[in-house]
Amino acid sequence: MSDAGFILANADRLITVASRCVFSFGSGDGLNDLLLLPDDPHGEWRQPIAVLHRDALMMAALRVSILLDRDDQMVSFQSVHRLLKDPNVVTGLLQTLEHRHGSDILPPSRTELIEEFRQTYQKIDWKVHGRLVHLRNLGIAHLTPEDMKKSVTMSELRTLVEIVRWLPMTLQHLCQSQTAFNAHMLEEYRDLAKKVTGRSVRRPRRIESPPAPTPSGSPPHQAPTD
Repeated sequence: MSDAGFILANADRLITVASRCVFSFGSGDGLNDLLLLPDDPHGEWRQPIAVLHRDALMMAALRVSILLDRDDQMVSFQSVHRLLKDPNVVTGLLQTLEHRHGSDILPPSRTELIEEFRQTYQKIDWKVHGRLVHLRNLGIAHLTPEDMKKSVTMSELRTLVEIVRWLPMTLQHLCQSQTAFNAHMLEEYRDLAKKVTGRSVRRPRRIESPPAPTPSGSPPHQAPTD
C-alpha cells in the first residue's frame, strides 16, 4: 500500500475513534458540571455519577493518546501528519483524490485542507501530551510497580480533545469520507449527559399512600353531603 493509500484507507477509522473520544469527553464534562452543583451535596446519586464521570474522562484520555500515538507502525493523526510533510505523498494523495472524486472545484481546496490539518496539528502541546502518555501507561493501560507521577488537568485534556475534534473534521472533508462527524458533538454530548442524568437523579415527588381498607373489605366511610 502506498503512503497516500495508507491515509485514505485509515481515515474512517481515525474519524470513528475521534468521534468516540469526543463522546467520552463531552459526557464526562457534562457529568462534571452536574457534580459541581451545590444542591444536594450528600445525595446518594453523587457516588455513581462520580464513577461514570471518572470513567468517561479516562476513556477520553486513552483515546486522545491513541489518536496521537507516535509509533510509526500505528494508525494515528501523528502518522498522517508525518506523511503529509512529504511532498511526494501529498502529490500522490491529491492525484488519487482527483481520480476518485473528480477535480478540486469547491473551496476550501484539497491543498488548503492539508495545510489546515498541519496548522491544527501544530497547536498540540507536546509537554502536556507527554504527561498524558505517562497517565495512560501507568494510570490507565497498565498496572506497574512504578508510581504514577504525572497527569493532566481537566483543562489540558479539554484542549487536546478540542484539537482532536478539528483534525477529523479536516480529514473527513479532505478524503470525502462518509463516516459521520460534526463539530458540535462535544457540546451535544455535554448537554445530553446533563439532561439525561439530571432526570435520573431528580428527587421523586412524594406520593400519598392510599387509605387502608376497612376490616369488612368495604370502601372507607365517606361523610354524607347535602
